[in-house]
Amino acid sequence: MPKKPKVLLMDANVLIDYQKSDFSVLGLVNKHVAEVHVLTTIIEEVDGLEIVDCERLGLKAIEPTLHQLTRAASKRGPLSFYDHLCLLVASDASFVCVTNDKSLRKACREEGVSILWGLEIMTALVEASAMQAADAIQTAETIHNSNTLHISRNLVDGFAKLVNDIEKKRSGK
Repeated sequence: MPKKPKVLLMDANVLIDYQKSDFSVLGLVNKHVAEVHVLTTIIEEVDGLEIVDCERLGLKAIEPTLHQLTRAASKRGPLSFYDHLCLLVASDASFVCVTNDKSLRKACREEGVSILWGLEIMTALVEASAMQAADAIQTAETIHNSNTLHISRNLVDGFAKLVNDIEKKRSGK
């Protein structure tokens, strides 16, 4: 995880994973790890998610600038309009981009934008004693069950070992 990030910008795939598992995790991240921002255009992309749902958890819904929208629309390559927009906003504002999208992660690395995987934010919660390892693992299992294509069994098993180890170290066992 980047050194104490100030602002995390959520990509649609991470929002969807937590929407289908435990959306309140993002509120915990906002309270205990870093400020969480979500682009209004990304919120509109996610079925069943409204700005009020994000704001209720303390997440900040932000509007991209016209300049960012124009730049994202003119980009070409493997990224979608929304992914380009997420990259541009994260780059312009020095936000950490939280995404599971491999193409977006690659583009972020190329542009010098810090990145996190969707499950990594729960690792930070366990480190901060804001979430129990068992709860993080249960949420990861639910994410895996609804998104087996991108969140593999091996990934969840590795995550479970990591958060259990963090909790053991924290408790001195």
